[in-house]
Amino acid sequence: MRQDFFGKTDAEVWQAFKEGNREAYAYIYAAFAPVLYNYGYKIVQDQTLVEDCIQDLFEHLLKSRRNLGDTNSIKFYLFKALRREIIGKLNQSHRGPLATPEDALPDFLVTFSCETDLVEAESARQRQESLVRALNHLPARQKEAVFLRFYDDLSYEQIAAIMGIDTHSVYKTIYKGIASLQKKVAWELIVVLLLIQLPHWQLTF
Repeated sequence: MRQDFFGKTDAEVWQAFKEGNREAYAYIYAAFAPVLYNYGYKIVQDQTLVEDCIQDLFEHLLKSRRNLGDTNSIKFYLFKALRREIIGKLNQSHRGPLATPEDALPDFLVTFSCETDLVEAESARQRQESLVRALNHLPARQKEAVFLRFYDDLSYEQIAAIMGIDTHSVYKTIYKGIASLQKKVAWELIVVLLLIQLPHWQLTF
């Protein structure tokens, strides 16, 4: 039963999947396909392409499960794989040479879902929209790094691996993004809305 995996660590679920447990595979798909779509659609606003990439990703995982590495964070593993899958498909459809594979990536789109009573209130909605506008004025890499850190709660090391840059660059990218946001919206607004989206996240600076 899928419920058997609730309460298990990511490492335990992943190991069960690698050993051929179909219920573990179903659990991973049900738990992570929605957040993968959310992340993928922010990378490229093409519903069909994102859905195809997610489908191809899970098919590849199933076929090659015995050769997969271990992981303590399934979300990190899948985010990294999906980003690579999307870049690959965009490169295949791109006409002309690219300086780097990531040159095929369009702008990173930031959107939020309304999941709390506070966000559903009109005044809070307006504050949220102000932050979204400010975020969407950031360069694409800053937006993606900020989103992965504060909304998907990934570590700086994990973000570096996903985006293909070193950890120091991630720190600099996020710092520049937050500094730019502070010029456009009040710091208190940034803190409140980050806490709404990530109730378990704690400020580290």
